[in-house]
Amino acid sequence: MSEFINVLIAIDAETILGRFGKNNDPNSPTSIPDSSNLIYMTTRQNQLGSTPGSELTVNASPMDIIRWRETTLSLNSEYTGILYRFNALSGQNLISSPIARSVVLNEPLPNSQDPLNPSTQKINSYYWECEVLDTGTVTYNFSFMILNHKGEKQGYYYWDPFINIQP
Repeated sequence: MSEFINVLIAIDAETILGRFGKNNDPNSPTSIPDSSNLIYMTTRQNQLGSTPGSELTVNASPMDIIRWRETTLSLNSEYTGILYRFNALSGQNLISSPIARSVVLNEPLPNSQDPLNPSTQKINSYYWECEVLDTGTVTYNFSFMILNHKGEKQGYYYWDPFINIQP
């Protein structure tokens, strides 16, 4: 039976903007060369084959599904990061081509009048998804944009992580 491997990407948007400035060209995003202190990836402990960081080793088998979701260190309150392009550099035959999928979710919303009974709200969300075809290492880059809390684009960036897929 296939497993879902949810990869959480946390982006230090404030530091990236401060260090690399704004970039208004989505077709020529700014490279984040040493992302180890600026972008973090992790997954569930039993699927993790290495220490979480800017590179990731996951325990996966063919037919498992990898899903990438991103947030910023402010949990999208001050800045939001949105992945917009996946580019496989090597090992592309080990996974299917990742695609962005839209989904409508019911998200719990705290209820200040009754803290033990949260309400829910419908939100539009998305994730990037691919199927594992074989084990090995996939090197890729993900391009992402950073927006401020008003939804104004602040810049376009990318980093070159890899994902080791091991049984």
